Amino acid sequence: RYNTHCATTFYSIKQPSMLPVLLFFLLVAATTAQTTSTNSTKSPPDILFIVPDRSTPYPNGLHNGILTSAYNYDADYSVEVIDYGNYDQAKSFAVLNAAIDTPTEQQPKVYCIWPMDVESKRLAGKLFETHRVPIVQINQLPDDWELDHLVGYAGPKDAERAGNAGIMMGDAMKERGVENAKVIALGYPASYGGYPLSIEAFRNSIDPSIDIVKEIPLAPPDLRQSAYIEIVNLIDNNMEFNGVYAMDDAILLGAYEALNDRGRVYVKGENDGPDAVTLVGTVCNGARELLENGKQYGTTIQAPFLEATLAFDQAMEYIETGKLNETIRFTPNPIARGDSWDGMVVDFLGKAYAADSLCTWNQYHERINGLMDTFDTQNACDWVDCLFIPEGLFIAGYVMVGINYLLILVGSILLFIHRKKKIILLAQPFFLALILLGSAVDTTSIIFMSRDSRNYTRRELDNGCAAFVWLLTLGQMLTTATLVAKIYRVKRVTSQMRPGATNIAKKTKVTTKDVAGFIVGGLLIDIVILAVWFGTAPFKWTTQVTSQDFNGIILQAVGQCSSEGSNAWVYPMVIVILHLLLLVYANVLAYQTRAFHRISDSKMAAVCVFNSIQLLIIATIIVAMSGDNVSIAYIIKACYAFLNNFGVIALMILPKLYQCYYNKDDDVHSRLATTVVQPSHQAGYISGLGNVSHIDRATLCNNRASVSDSEANASPPPSRRPTESDIPEESEVE
Repeated sequence: RYNTHCATTFYSIKQPSMLPVLLFFLLVAATTAQTTSTNSTKSPPDILFIVPDRSTPYPNGLHNGILTSAYNYDADYSVEVIDYGNYDQAKSFAVLNAAIDTPTEQQPKVYCIWPMDVESKRLAGKLFETHRVPIVQINQLPDDWELDHLVGYAGPKDAERAGNAGIMMGDAMKERGVENAKVIALGYPASYGGYPLSIEAFRNSIDPSIDIVKEIPLAPPDLRQSAYIEIVNLIDNNMEFNGVYAMDDAILLGAYEALNDRGRVYVKGENDGPDAVTLVGTVCNGARELLENGKQYGTTIQAPFLEATLAFDQAMEYIETGKLNETIRFTPNPIARGDSWDGMVVDFLGKAYAADSLCTWNQYHERINGLMDTFDTQNACDWVDCLFIPEGLFIAGYVMVGINYLLILVGSILLFIHRKKKIILLAQPFFLALILLGSAVDTTSIIFMSRDSRNYTRRELDNGCAAFVWLLTLGQMLTTATLVAKIYRVKRVTSQMRPGATNIAKKTKVTTKDVAGFIVGGLLIDIVILAVWFGTAPFKWTTQVTSQDFNGIILQAVGQCSSEGSNAWVYPMVIVILHLLLLVYANVLAYQTRAFHRISDSKMAAVCVFNSIQLLIIATIIVAMSGDNVSIAYIIKACYAFLNNFGVIALMILPKLYQCYYNKDDDVHSRLATTVVQPSHQAGYISGLGNVSHIDRATLCNNRASVSDSEANASPPPSRRPTESDIPEESEVE
């Protein structure tokens, strides 16, 4: 018997009556009793194999060897195979424990067991001690206790194949002319019994001039994927190595895929530079294509088919003779190089086998390994295709920065030169300077958003993400809050000069400190929000997956600044709403002081603020809709930072500097003194605007309709231009 399966049939009965149902249950009961009786009398198999299932090539070769041996043997012996899945530890434990619990009279004559790890070997030992049934161990080398108690071993000689790998690695480095070569050794998990023997044999056989810089036992269950990640980490950490040895070719495929992603697989005559890496494996269970194309230097022939044949031969020898003449028997592990494998023949147990027929490799390489998580590497874009912002857009961003910086620099110089001019004093130079400072801070954010992983490290990108948000937020707040404070100050000092007021007798003095709360308060609120944001969900550089294949391998990704957490969007939204409300309030203030636009810049401020409101709303919506399209998001963010600050400078500062530069500063006097009447009330003085007792209220209010008919028809006194004392000094404006 081989791989006996039990089939269960399910019956479907439509609209049953009670009698058919009763008959059905009686039939089932009778069948169950018969089956139980049959099972209770079933004789145990002569040989019972406990091995992995056929789902992977190597165990599949073992199953083929068992089937072929059972078929070819003339004697009438029964053979049964129980598998424990694809190296499923839990299932392996369950199968071995079930064997331990089986009564002695139901035990086979010989067990042939492939224990998957040390714990499984321990259970196999318990099985032997419980029932004293001889065990032939397959593939896994026996330890000292097993040598004394188990009947035999059939499998490869780990030390021989690893030693052959060391010989091939030395030959490969000599052929390449690499002196003092550095090699990485990738092995089975440390729990595998043959790991220490293999590593020791590789060390002893390799050329003394070669340095094994790192020995890595891989993490189960997917050793091939583990090998890929280990090579990724080594390259990320800039470790130098010229060769990779893997304890089998399946593991080697993971290393090959990682090296091939970076173009570092050695191929003679094609890719043989100093950074190229030579691959040497064993077991011939990888991809034959690599040997054929020179991408793998060599391997060793290892045949699970022969392991099964040898184990079966030992089991039959014990059943027939009660002993084994040779308890430890190895399958051959000869060297197979890329230029010789196709002509190799292996002699074993009196038969000749073509080496290619014994190997469990695939004819062609099919990629199944790669990055499955962006956190497996320092920069996922080094390993997968990433969507990058075109360099041309970065250049455009730097041009925007240059334009604004030039305007800010020229504006700052001219503002300092003309700081004593009347139009500058009237426009409150301290606030103009703050507007330039805020624009400079805001514009600088474009520099830090113009980065990606092509030219910057992960740490630099994280710092750039933080700098971008802080500069953009605080720069815009400084500019907007300054505009609010500037207009609010004018509103306060002109509160007694509203159209229709009968007098301006009350002296109103509003200093810079009185309105500084808008600036300081706004900045403090932003700082608190940013601090909470970065303390709970830091805004940093992340690489997000945009496409994966059916194996979960990342095909495409995109790097951008973002925050983790489902509620991270709350913080930028709060900042946007806060800034939007402040801009709306600034627009309201500009409307309330529209009558004094000749001295308050309310018209220009209204245009400037309305421009900022539009830009903020449009930019927020488009960036939110851009998704993974980092190019569109970058264009919108950069243009927003540029246009917002360019508009503030062009509307609020450059016109005044233009008048100063072309000596048109006297126009302010003509605007204020176009129509002057002798006031009938006590002279008024407003800090920040100076002595306005000689200025007609209708002129200041830009509302001649408020002047009474008698005043309008009266003969005006001789007009005069304001004197120096009428315009506020710098100390009065500060």
